[in-house]
Amino acid sequence: MIPTNKKTSVLQSVQNGLQILKLFTIEKPVWGITEIANALEMNKSSVSRLISDLTAESFLQKEGNKYSLGFSLLSISGVITSDLEIHRESKDILKKLVFDLGESAHVAILEGIEITYVHKVECSNPVPLLSSIGKKNPVSCTSAGKVLLAFGKKNIVDSIIREGLPRMGPNSQTDPEQLIVQLRQIKEQGYSICIDEMHDNVISIAAPVRDYTGEVVAAVSVVGARDRIQNHEINRFTGRVMEAANEVSLRLGNIPEKEWSEH
Repeated sequence: MIPTNKKTSVLQSVQNGLQILKLFTIEKPVWGITEIANALEMNKSSVSRLISDLTAESFLQKEGNKYSLGFSLLSISGVITSDLEIHRESKDILKKLVFDLGESAHVAILEGIEITYVHKVECSNPVPLLSSIGKKNPVSCTSAGKVLLAFGKKNIVDSIIREGLPRMGPNSQTDPEQLIVQLRQIKEQGYSICIDEMHDNVISIAAPVRDYTGEVVAAVSVVGARDRIQNHEINRFTGRVMEAANEVSLRLGNIPEKEWSEH
């Protein structure tokens, strides 16, 4: 256990490091150690140590005797920009999906071993769900989560299994071997259907969203009460969800393989 005084020291260092990074702007992208110390009214030796640490982690880069922002921040901003872009490009597509199917729709991304909802459009009579923008849910109990697992990296699936597969609804998949079989099938067919896995009497259908590199970066899903989405309608719902996911993919710059082969 870290002593309280040590925790306080670490927290102060983090806060000071963030204050340093916030000094770098479009108007003034390059700073020297003395300038930073004066601007923040900090000890010059303390600033020097923090600058050294930030440079070692590529949050800053040295330019002569001064410093500018490094590529680690570019990587982080890329993640934020990607999520914002997915949210922006999916808004009207989700609205149309809800209008066509009469059920609520989501866009979710994978964060660690959970999914996070980055956009949601509710229908006029939504079922009570554990989902809202920014909300996290277990990946193995949701159609969106299973899509992201099926098209994701094997080490993520391994991590999920090591953590244990939670039982959220009556049909939650808690058997690792059966989950792997399901993920293979989802990848082959291009969509996921979950019935009573996250909630009782709820069906969800999801399909993958790809970016300009072809990588699956999100999933579009529709969720509704099982007694409203009848068996004979599942194919229509699935096709429409896949269409919506493909529309978002196109807006993110994805070119379907068929179009590549025609050029």
